[in-house]
Amino acid sequence: MKTKILHPGNLLPFILVTSLFLMWGLANNMTDTLLAAFKKIMSMTDFQTSWIQIAFYGSYFLLALPAAIFIKKFTYKAGILMGLGLFVGGALLFLPASHTQVYGHFLIGLFVLAGGLSILETSSNPYVIAMGPEETGTRRLNLAQSFNPIGSILGVFLSKLFILSNLNSADAAERASMSKEQLGAVQTQELSAVMGPYVGVAFVLVLIWIIIAVVKMPKASDVGASLD
Repeated sequence: MKTKILHPGNLLPFILVTSLFLMWGLANNMTDTLLAAFKKIMSMTDFQTSWIQIAFYGSYFLLALPAAIFIKKFTYKAGILMGLGLFVGGALLFLPASHTQVYGHFLIGLFVLAGGLSILETSSNPYVIAMGPEETGTRRLNLAQSFNPIGSILGVFLSKLFILSNLNSADAAERASMSKEQLGAVQTQELSAVMGPYVGVAFVLVLIWIIIAVVKMPKASDVGASLD
């Protein structure tokens, strides 16, 4: 008898969780674009732009263990909803940051966003495995993970289309010769371009959050999985 991939009733939950693999692949590659974007927009050094990676991967490191503790105490679904909430919150913080034009404000948004991604990954990987028979767990996880590089490619495409293509062609020397008003106008336009894709992604994530919140999702105990 052929072993089923999923337990009955888990198809929609599996599709929803799999979509998250795509979304964090997208976010990871959009973040890489910020290095080049901020270096140009604010005429930064490589060291200054390295704080983008420090904020992003530092948050991943700091939130992974608390996320594991949280989902052990509650459920995978609760972990996913919390992760999505932080993902949305961090992305939306790019909106006020684009108005204040303070680099640190973008870093705060990125830290919150990456914390959400850390919780999502910690919750989603074992959740996918727990959605069906143990012997087909690896197949489910491989299928879900195959959407991660699709998200990565999409992130590169969106970044080039909406961020990099909208940066002013002026180099650091030309920016240094601009008046304060001229430079401010250029940076306002460029930071709006940086903000736009993140806010757009946030609205998509809000929709996913609502769907996951209202859909009956399997609990770890329902599918015979342990968080240990």
